[in-house]
Amino acid sequence: MARSITVGIAGHVDHGKTSLVRCLTGVDTDRKQEEKARGLSIESGIAPLELQSGKRIALVDVPGHTDFLKNTIRGLSNVDMAVLVVAADDGVMPQTREHLEILKFFKVPTGFTALSKADLVDQETLEFAALEIEEVVKNTFLEGKPIIPFSSVDLRGIDRIRATIDQETADIDGKDPSAPFRLWIDQVRSITGIGTVISGTILSGTINEGDELCLLPAGKKTRARSLESHHQKISQAGSGERVGISLNKVSLDDVERGMVLARPDTFIPTQLINAHLRVSQYASKPIKNRQKIRLYLGTSTTVATAVLMEEQKILPGHGGLVQFRLVDPVITLPKDYFVVCQLDVPHVLGGGIVLESPRDKYREAKMSTTLPYLKALQTGRLEDVLTYYFKRNPNSIITAVEIAQNTGLDRGRLDAEMTAMVRRGELLYFANQGFYGLDIYKQYKKKLLEVIEKSVVEDPLKLVLSATEIKDQLDTSLDEVPFQKMLADLGQEGFLLRSNGGFHLPNPVIKLSREQEELITRLLDFARTTGLMPFSADRFWRSCRTKYRITEIYRALDYLCIQNQLVCLSDKRYLSWPIMEQIKKRVKTAIQQKGVLTIADSKEVLGYGRTWGIAVLDYLDGIGFTRRQGDDRVLTE
Repeated sequence: MARSITVGIAGHVDHGKTSLVRCLTGVDTDRKQEEKARGLSIESGIAPLELQSGKRIALVDVPGHTDFLKNTIRGLSNVDMAVLVVAADDGVMPQTREHLEILKFFKVPTGFTALSKADLVDQETLEFAALEIEEVVKNTFLEGKPIIPFSSVDLRGIDRIRATIDQETADIDGKDPSAPFRLWIDQVRSITGIGTVISGTILSGTINEGDELCLLPAGKKTRARSLESHHQKISQAGSGERVGISLNKVSLDDVERGMVLARPDTFIPTQLINAHLRVSQYASKPIKNRQKIRLYLGTSTTVATAVLMEEQKILPGHGGLVQFRLVDPVITLPKDYFVVCQLDVPHVLGGGIVLESPRDKYREAKMSTTLPYLKALQTGRLEDVLTYYFKRNPNSIITAVEIAQNTGLDRGRLDAEMTAMVRRGELLYFANQGFYGLDIYKQYKKKLLEVIEKSVVEDPLKLVLSATEIKDQLDTSLDEVPFQKMLADLGQEGFLLRSNGGFHLPNPVIKLSREQEELITRLLDFARTTGLMPFSADRFWRSCRTKYRITEIYRALDYLCIQNQLVCLSDKRYLSWPIMEQIKKRVKTAIQQKGVLTIADSKEVLGYGRTWGIAVLDYLDGIGFTRRQGDDRVLTE
């Protein structure tokens, strides 16, 4: 059972909503002079109701006049249950239907109908009014629920209404206490000696006196100086509770109704919402693509452009996927509900559910991945949601925490399903980091080889690509962890070879230009003429009298090394393979004669001292021909 439940009292103007609340609680929710003068509610009023069972109920009495529809929508946005009030002498009226639509769009799970002013009509009229209500509530959450005759004059039905509230709230889960703290502000006032106080219903989480908080979307940091619930001071408040919070160092100019109060660094404002929108069956016209509407989300309201994703219009009684592009940023999470109205006419057009807050505007080019994913979110089929989530995020390792935040799905279910997908070979798991789609991984692996093949075609001398060069051509946004695994796997599978700090294909198909063939020939001739002496690219370049660019020479040298025609030493000097074979014979003979070879022997054996000798001997160590014992070299054979 939820600790705190909010019950909305809805219905047409002058049908007795405020009278019902007063009879239940003793509280008159019409507190403003204008409300008393006009005899109708302008703002939503809140009254506490404690039932015999011990449940704490907050009754929200919303305005019934169409002129104050925005306040009605705000008041009903967070209720867990509803009582629809219909006057027996009037019967169902326009705002009766409209309030019922609002409650349907906010997915209120349960409630009942109070047939008010029962003292003004006879039994036959009461029965006729009840039949009319049954017809109106058909196929809604109120179908089959009690219709209770009530009178504020003789109090008939009041005990049954109180008992029915107790009964109908028995199975309500209420708000989520485990989620991060979030509260939509619906009242703001300044109290002498206290300062700025905001009020609202805690949508999720808990708050303690002294907690650090943030006003969103403005981003202003503050602190909860004190808490109050139904005029009683408290030190802590939880999900579902009505609470007043005195904010530290916040003026009335800093805060307004429709803002969200949350913990710092918890939520990010957005001006894009992907959602499923259903047009009201009572709407006179369809909603058209790119139509401007007024969006009500929580207690916030903003103008938005409705970009329809499937059709050019949504007819009354029908639904479709939509992206709202908002004028003002809002705070929202998947599975939040909303209502939309015309811009300048207080009339409900439709409502629906938030599916996600995307980073990018919807484009038809993204239809093939966006629409299936959003439809999967609608149905809630976990396997489909995950499949399309990974397709839409092909560059990143993804955690269950991230998916839960972006989809509103249960973390435990996500962990279990993603583990099962790893077992089925549909996902890769990187320990302590997250998951990655296996199909996406395979596609990138194939594309990685194509990147190197294309590079060889475009520049045959550049056979070796660094990891950075490969990634730049493959996808710069690709996560480094799966990218490095691709390189390692392709190496183990024999499709890639590592060389000179880069990667190349084992048997590339090469077609050199006439100029490139000429450069290759000259390099090989130069290598032969230098004998045992290693040469540098710069030395060759100077010998050609700068006929070639130095970058071309380096690419040609890399090419010849990969072709096993040259050897590259650690100091970026080169020797031909035949020369290196001669060096190996000389070193072998010297070691066999003396037992070891030292750097000091380099001059006698190779014809040059330690400056170049070290690089040559290091190379021989590196290929396993020799090995070091202290400062000496010995043969490994």
